[in-house]
Amino acid sequence: MFVTKIQISSFRNIAGAEIAFDRRFNVLHGANGQGKTSVLEAIYLLGTMKSFRMARTHDLITWNTPYSVVRGWAEKDRVGREIALYLGREGRKARVDQKPVTRLADFFGNVNAVVFSPEEIAMARSGPDLRRRYLDRAIFSGDLGYLLLYHEYHRLLKQRNALLKRGDRAGLEVWTEQLAEAGSRLMTKRMAYLAAVEPLVRHFYREIAGEGEEAGLAYHPLSLRPEEVVRDGMEALLRLFAGHAEEELRRGTTVVGPQRDDVDFVLNGRVIRNHGSQGQQRSFVLALKMAEIEYLERIHGAPPVLLLDDISSELDRQRNANLMAFLRGKTMQVFITTTDITTLRLEGIATHASFHVSRGTVTPS
Repeated sequence: MFVTKIQISSFRNIAGAEIAFDRRFNVLHGANGQGKTSVLEAIYLLGTMKSFRMARTHDLITWNTPYSVVRGWAEKDRVGREIALYLGREGRKARVDQKPVTRLADFFGNVNAVVFSPEEIAMARSGPDLRRRYLDRAIFSGDLGYLLLYHEYHRLLKQRNALLKRGDRAGLEVWTEQLAEAGSRLMTKRMAYLAAVEPLVRHFYREIAGEGEEAGLAYHPLSLRPEEVVRDGMEALLRLFAGHAEEELRRGTTVVGPQRDDVDFVLNGRVIRNHGSQGQQRSFVLALKMAEIEYLERIHGAPPVLLLDDISSELDRQRNANLMAFLRGKTMQVFITTTDITTLRLEGIATHASFHVSRGTVTPS
């Protein structure tokens, strides 16, 4: 899978750019705030319709312009696709091969992208929001059905919260049952994904840090035990909602459920956000991203496109070397942003392209 070219118009601080990419390594360098990450964001949009920076649509459109256009050409299994995304004040519209997209399945899968950013380095020591966001994004990359389920759960959650805010008990039972059913399926998929990637995380952590430390992952449902979810997730959630019914009516919102769950990153049986050193935390997240890439390659039969946003400044020399050695062994396309191209370890990489980014202008260098 490769992105061969991209055209960007009125996107963030990029007024207009057309970039032809190398099929292996592409380096975007320049000072901070010039548009390097915006190029990665545009590529990510071609695969997901979403920004990995959690931006709203109007934040992506250049100030004082009516809309943005991101158009890319991708190749998968020797079949080329033209993907276009139109971002306007009224929302987002997509075309594939110049035809309007009417089903999500027609859009997703043309570009599978994994992003590795400083935000994700921080998730090992942060609160649950970042880890939950990582988990949902990772599962969706390999399972379109999960995205549909995720949106269904949050639609039901919004409806239930509206009833709670009004103090309306009449229709609450029906929405609670539907929310519990969707929530049970959501948690089951999360647990299945973590079980699938945990052996890969363990393997890559050992490669990075050596023997003597055992990495693991554990799903951490709020106020539930994982075995309850496995045994009968819907009934467990219904009991949980019932136990918090008065609190939820008083506060006007749903206080328990998958939207509050967490993922524990574990080293030698201890949660690393509480007990791990900074080096251990960074090694763990690096192993996690390697595992995600390996998992997606097995699912799709080809590795994803990898977007590395200023990671060289977050990893020390040895971890950078480990990452580059892993990437050299993969036949995959990689995009790297950096403020200093001399810090990258590109030894042994036969081909790469570099681009200088300044004030929203992208120039081959």
